[in-house]
Amino acid sequence: MRLQKLEIKGFKSFGDKVTINFDEGVTAVVGPNGCGKSNIVDAIRWVLGEQKTTVLRSDKMENVIFNGSENRKPLQMAEVSLSFENTQNVLPTEYSQVTITRKLFREGEGEYCLNGVPCRLKDITDLFLDTGIGPDSYAIIELKMVENLLNDKDNSRMQIFEEAAGISKYKIRKKATLRKLEGVEESLKQVDNILFEIEKTLKSYEKQAAQTERYNKLKTRLKELSLEHARFFLTDKNKLYQELQKQQTEFSDKQVALGTQSETAEAHSEKTKLILIEKEKTLKSCQQEFNQYTGLIVEKENDKKLKNERLKFLRSRDSALNEQIGNDKFSLAESTMRLESLDAGKTQETGIMLKMQSELDNTKSLYEQQSLLTTQLKEKLSKLQLDAKKLQTEVFSGIKDIDIKKIQIESFRQELEKNKIDSQTKNQELSAFDKALMKAEELKISKESARALLLEKEENNLREIQSLEQKIETCKDEISRISRQMDAKENEFQLTKSMVENLEGFPESIKFLKKNAPWTHDAPLLSDILTCPEEYKLAIENYLEPYLNFYVLNNLGEAWQAVNLLNSAAKGKAHFFILEQLENFQPQIIYDFENAISAFQIVECEQKYRKLVEFLLDNVYIVIKEQEEPITETKSIFITQNGKFIKKQFSLSGGSIGLFEGKIIGRAKNLEKLKKEIKNLSQEEKQFKNELDDLQKTLKENKGFPLREALMQAGEELNLSQQDFASLKTKCEQHRAFLSNTSLRQEHIEQEIEKLSAEIIKNTPVVDNLQEKLKLLEAEISDSEIRFENENNLLSENSDEYNRQNLTFHQQQNKIGNIENEINFLKKALIDSSTRLQNNQLESKEVQAEINAIIEKELTGDEEMMAMYRQKEIMEKTTAQAEEEFYKVRGEIEANEKNIREIQRQKSHYSDLLQSIQNQLNELKLGLTSMKERLAIEFHQDIEELMQQAPSEETNFEELEKNIADLKRKIENMGIINPLALESFNEVKQRYDFLTNQKNDLITSQGTLMQTIGEIEIVAKEAFLNALTKIKENFVKVFRTLFSEEDQCDIIITDPLNPLDSDIEIIAKPKGKRPLTINQLSTGEKTITAIALLFSIYLLKPAPFCVLDEVDAPLDDNNTEKFNNIIREFSKDSQFVLITHNKRTMEKADIIYGITMVEKGVSRVVPVDLRAMVEN
Repeated sequence: MRLQKLEIKGFKSFGDKVTINFDEGVTAVVGPNGCGKSNIVDAIRWVLGEQKTTVLRSDKMENVIFNGSENRKPLQMAEVSLSFENTQNVLPTEYSQVTITRKLFREGEGEYCLNGVPCRLKDITDLFLDTGIGPDSYAIIELKMVENLLNDKDNSRMQIFEEAAGISKYKIRKKATLRKLEGVEESLKQVDNILFEIEKTLKSYEKQAAQTERYNKLKTRLKELSLEHARFFLTDKNKLYQELQKQQTEFSDKQVALGTQSETAEAHSEKTKLILIEKEKTLKSCQQEFNQYTGLIVEKENDKKLKNERLKFLRSRDSALNEQIGNDKFSLAESTMRLESLDAGKTQETGIMLKMQSELDNTKSLYEQQSLLTTQLKEKLSKLQLDAKKLQTEVFSGIKDIDIKKIQIESFRQELEKNKIDSQTKNQELSAFDKALMKAEELKISKESARALLLEKEENNLREIQSLEQKIETCKDEISRISRQMDAKENEFQLTKSMVENLEGFPESIKFLKKNAPWTHDAPLLSDILTCPEEYKLAIENYLEPYLNFYVLNNLGEAWQAVNLLNSAAKGKAHFFILEQLENFQPQIIYDFENAISAFQIVECEQKYRKLVEFLLDNVYIVIKEQEEPITETKSIFITQNGKFIKKQFSLSGGSIGLFEGKIIGRAKNLEKLKKEIKNLSQEEKQFKNELDDLQKTLKENKGFPLREALMQAGEELNLSQQDFASLKTKCEQHRAFLSNTSLRQEHIEQEIEKLSAEIIKNTPVVDNLQEKLKLLEAEISDSEIRFENENNLLSENSDEYNRQNLTFHQQQNKIGNIENEINFLKKALIDSSTRLQNNQLESKEVQAEINAIIEKELTGDEEMMAMYRQKEIMEKTTAQAEEEFYKVRGEIEANEKNIREIQRQKSHYSDLLQSIQNQLNELKLGLTSMKERLAIEFHQDIEELMQQAPSEETNFEELEKNIADLKRKIENMGIINPLALESFNEVKQRYDFLTNQKNDLITSQGTLMQTIGEIEIVAKEAFLNALTKIKENFVKVFRTLFSEEDQCDIIITDPLNPLDSDIEIIAKPKGKRPLTINQLSTGEKTITAIALLFSIYLLKPAPFCVLDEVDAPLDDNNTEKFNNIIREFSKDSQFVLITHNKRTMEKADIIYGITMVEKGVSRVVPVDLRAMVEN
């Protein structure tokens, strides 16, 4: 299989359609950063079915669609196609060229295609299963995947080894089997739960059956007692019904008499109400006049109250104004005197303030001079202190340096002593390790020999097992093929049988005659007696179509019998061929036509039907080759083999052919043929099953051979011996390296001690000189500090005096300001008091005048009020008289209405009694009706018959009711009775037996699935261990090719007993290094190690192509050359596509594709064939 081409359109930066053709050898893809090289790798991953957006360097899947550029709009679809040449049938398909396509639309919809036909992702995954090709296989490697492989991130090592060992299909089968097993176990749980419930139901039904029998006995006794109770009930209720009818007549007469009295009293009441209305009008008129006059009096009284309140307010206001006027006069006199006093005080305080200001200016001048002198002394002192600090730092640094060197010398001397002791110990241990190493090597060689012998035996056994498995698969395929054929034949047989028995496609009259016993329903139809080769059935059936449903009878009497049956049953018409009337028929001579044969010659039938066939197909010929136009010969009838047309002497019929035409002729004959074929296939299937049983028995014996356990044990012992040998060898090398390093370290320490001693002697005088300078500088600083302290104290005294005088001066300023504010306030108060005094005097005069006017008006109003009170008394007496007359008439009306209400009450009482009697009568009727229905439904007893029977005089009614109640209570206590309990019990029992059988089948299936999982694990484990052994051998070869022959490497399984779930450790020791883990290697060494591992897998199972994305980036020139050489070597069997920036790698490529961005944001491809350039 070979990779042919990659077509990209609308994927990431490829806005236009781009085609990259892959030839044999090495193809390099180059270009600057960001031009879209890695997008080619993403496109290959994507089309192979990658679903993880992080692997495609994207957040969402729709981001892979070209999103436009400065000059282009975004596209709506991304499409990538990858084509393979499949001439060697590596892919399980009949196509020699396979193209897979993936499309994604911006709406989120996507599709996969295989050779242009839509398919599922699973179809593509299954197509490339165990070929080494896939979105996450070892055929596509990026630089970051190298790191993941070495670090075993996300179990990537095991995934690659499984892919190489070809056990991915086993894992898939195991997962599918486990899912089936889970389904079986779940079904088993459900069946157990159902059986548990059914068992409880069965017990319940058994109890219900016994209870039903007891219930029926109680019911019979209850019926007898209930009928006797009904006789008593009917006799008693009949007497009560007659008494109630008598009372109903009596109460009805009394109700009519009371109605007459009520009407007379109501007429008298209406007359009295008219008189009451007149009295009410007179009373309302008097009350209205009295109320109006009372309102006038109230208005007068309110006016008087208001005037009194106003007079009271004015007198109070006048008193307040007089008091305010007196206060204002006193305040004016007092404020004038205070203002004169404040003016004199202000003049005196201003003189004191001017004297204070002169003293303050002198004190401020002295303070500023002292402050300048103190600042100068402080700056000089700070400079001296800074110089002293620097000098102290130099002295401290020198002393510290000397002390450190002394400590280092002491430490080196202690280390020398320790190294001597360690060297002696290591020499003794090295001698012991060398002896143990020789023994471990001898043990390893013996284990390897024993395992090689077992491996050879195992390989022979595996070859025999493989041969048996191939034969078993062949047998299974044959059995499956025969089973499919049998199913098809069985289906065809059943369908044909159903069509023959049901006469499908025939008229109702034909079916009637076939099923009617009085007539000879054994008579055949024309379609049943004929048969012919399959290729002519369509032509014969098209021609004979009008006659196929004709019955073939021996004589005319049978036909008349059938006609009479159809006529009497009104089942339509039928047609018949009479054989006795065709005995003298002579057919025409058969002619020889080019490309045509006689239809009679190809039709088969029994001898007694030959004349009928000759009659029907006389002068009929079948055209073998298809004709564009019908044959021109006019006397004969021609039909085409495919049924396209029928040419008669004066007519032509034809057209399209129906889907089910050609299926009627020879149905009965075809049934016999199918039966024979099914029998033969059954025998053939039985033979293959016997052969399969023999082969499986032999295979089981071979697989049960205990050699595999011995081989696994030998492998484990070999691994342990190899690990012991490697461990001892590593320890020896570590001890020798330690001794060598210790010797070099001793020489280095002695040199360091000499060097440090010389530096101490050199630095000691310098430090002493610096200490002398520091002492002189410290004395000068002490003198400066004393002088600065004296001057600073004097500055503090001057500052305090200045602050005191300044505070006193500001206090004096504030005092003068307060006096000025008070003078201004008093002047404003004098003006306000004078204005208020004038206004109050004016208002006092106005208030006094209004008080005098109100007193005069009060004297006149009192006389008018006395006259109004006298008139009010007269009107009050007149209103009281009218009111007395009104209430007298009203009392008469109330007495009359009371009498009417009493009559109505009595009438209502009798009405209630009548209603009660009517209700009792209705209840009796309902009770009798209910009794009638209950007797009819429950006991099938007519109430009329029961009423004619007198109740037994010996029976006690109370005792009868008690017995009935007891029976009902017993029946109620029995609960719900199921009359169909026995029938239900049988049904549930049948279901219980069925589910028990189902449970046994599920347990059998569970065991079979467990056995299948065990077999899958054995096969997968065996394949994995074989592949791992070969990969390990290849890894050593390739690793030493890339490094050197002396370098060590290995692949170790951490859990040999469970290799499929074990971790895989990669050991690499290039260039004499002894790293504890592979992560201690450099980036280039790790890359070369990963490349060696990948190519060791390629040696076991070469992938058709390999894509490496900038894997050579960490390599130096020397390792790049080795990398290119091994690529060139492996390119003989596989295609390589390299994404690279390395010029050395580009030189080794056969074809180079340059990726550029001539248009910003859009990647383009420029191909260069270096082989053609070399040839030219």
